[in-house]
Amino acid sequence: MTRLSDIPVQAEPGESQVVESPLVTAILNNIANTLAQFLTSKVATAIDLRAVPHMDAATYQSLKDALSVGEVSAKVETDVTIEIRETQYSGIWWVTHRNEQGSIVTELIEITDLPDILKSHVIDMRAGLQRLRQALAEPSPP
Repeated sequence: MTRLSDIPVQAEPGESQVVESPLVTAILNNIANTLAQFLTSKVATAIDLRAVPHMDAATYQSLKDALSVGEVSAKVETDVTIEIRETQYSGIWWVTHRNEQGSIVTELIEITDLPDILKSHVIDMRAGLQRLRQALAEPSPP
């Protein structure tokens, strides 16, 4: 009997090759379990990819390929640039923080309905309301 692992597979040019890795499988299982917990508890969780031991470039790329890209992405530009991208699995977000030079400072997998960085904070909303009311009170130019 032929086993699945005995069947040769070759990627076509331009296709990404996913490196089989027990580490990637472990991370994906952790993410799946965390997402299941989030659905019942609504407690968001983040996995710091920089803290994962033995994460080499091939493993990193394999994880990135496995999660792929979803429908939503955003960029927050403050002192640092934060790129938020939904993976192909709703509720699982890839969040990258870059310094002024563009180097990655922090990289997280966030399991949540919406990363906190995208939520409007009450203080900012109050300031926005004040600015809007001031704009409405100012006379319109002729």
